[in-house]
Parts: sequence; C-alpha cells; structure tokens
Amino acid sequence: MGGLLAMETGQIRHSWTDPDAYETFMGRWSEQLARPFLSFADIAPGCRVLDVACGTGVLTKALAEAGARVIGIDASEGYLAGARRHRSHPNIVAYEHGDIRRMRFDDGAFDAAVCTLVLDLLPPPEIEQLVAEMSRVTRPGGVVATAVHAFFAGMPAFDLVLNTGAVLDPGLAALRSTRAGRPHLWANAHAALWRRMGLGDVTEIPAVVDCAYPSFADYWASITGSPGSLTAPLMAAPREVRGTIETHVRDGYLAGLPDGPRIFPMIFRLVRGVVPGVSKT
Repeated sequence: MGGLLAMETGQIRHSWTDPDAYETFMGRWSEQLARPFLSFADIAPGCRVLDVACGTGVLTKALAEAGARVIGIDASEGYLAGARRHRSHPNIVAYEHGDIRRMRFDDGAFDAAVCTLVLDLLPPPEIEQLVAEMSRVTRPGGVVATAVHAFFAGMPAFDLVLNTGAVLDPGLAALRSTRAGRPHLWANAHAALWRRMGLGDVTEIPAVVDCAYPSFADYWASITGSPGSLTAPLMAAPREVRGTIETHVRDGYLAGLPDGPRIFPMIFRLVRGVVPGVSKT
C-alpha cells in the first residue's frame, strides 16, 4: 500500500509521507499478508509484474524474491525512498514515482498487475478507474490481483476502539458508519465489480493474518499516534471523553487478565481476475 495523489477535487485522501511511521503502523500486518496474497495471485517466476501503489516495497520485494521481475509505482516520494533504502533486490527493475490512475506504461506491458491495501481507500468510481488501468497495462491472459481490508467487522483491534468510542463521541460514531456503510467493500463486492468490468475467471476469498501487540501501551500508542483514519477523530474528542474511551478499551484489551501480548486477527478480501483475450507474447 502506498500514498495516493490528490484527486481532481484537490482533496488529498491520505497524505502519509514518513516511511518509518507507515512501517510502525502498517507493518504489523502488511508483511504477513504478502505470503498468502502471492499464493492466491499465483504469479509464475520470471513474470513481469507491476506493483501498483507499492508504498515501502513490502509486496514488491516479496514478488522479487519469488522470481518475478517487478516495477513498483507509488505517488509518495517518501515511501519510495524508504523502499529503495530498505527493500532493494536484483529482480526489482525500479521503484518509480507516478500517478497510479494514469500510468505511463504501454498496453499489455506486464504479465500481471497487483495492488494491496489501496482500493479500500477509494470511492467506487476511482476503484473502477484504477482496476481498468491495471487491466490495460496487463497483457491478455495476464493476472490482475488486489487485496483490501475488510473494514466491516474484519479489524477487531480497531473495532474495539471504534465501537467503544462510537457510544461516547459523535465523531467516532460517524466514522464507524462511514467505515461500515460502504457496500462496495463488503464480501464479494469487488468480485462482482470486476466481472462487470470484463475480467474473467474472477475469484474472491478472505485471508486472515495476525496483528500482534506486546502490551496495552503499545496497542494504544499505535492507535493514538498512527496515520490511520481512526486517530484524528479519537484525538479530537474532548479529553475527558478520550480518557473514558481509553479506560474501557484497556478493560477490553486486558479482559481481566494481566497486561501483556495480545494477537488480534485481521481479515482481508483477496480478488484475482484474468484479462480477457489471447496473449500474442
């Protein structure tokens, strides 16, 4: 997952730029997701692959280690700098800055195009635009595969805070409704969209990875100090309300047991499709 460019409205949906902050927040699950995602995508060694919105290069390097020849493209120069610094590999052709909605690559330039943890940040028209662009740069018979967070009931570590806070603060209640009320991210919605867009052999499955925290302090710090969508409305709540939320969330984390490590499951929806037509390559 990577940074997103401003849309035509001029609104920047996500403006994360610090690769270390991103790794601290997302790294708990993004690296673990790479293995099941690559198994599901079933991309053969030697394939030319485009990693769209590659972020700090987690999936890009995993693809390279699996034998693919990879280009990673992202809108965030900060993330790309982190990727070049920490995730180089001989099979990585380049980490490249660019607009993922209008990519410079020729039609059919790649055997596969992949994108993880980005489509769930976009409204439906922009999801269609990005999937269409990924399909365009992938050869006929090639694979297009993505993964998104299951925001509705699939993120227990965050739902503990969000469901608690929604009872006490209207801003968090609004965020809960926004996150849950997006049927285009519900189970099988992406598969249905991809079929409507003409991709073939479409498959969608859930994938579960562990999200681990060594203590409540680490867990709470990851919520209050992250670049995620939950942080701003939580920190905007009145101090006394925020303190009450923290007390109840701590009780939920501890569950009457000593403080220490806790592992929350994280659910993702993985979708794979094939570009129609017969490849001439």
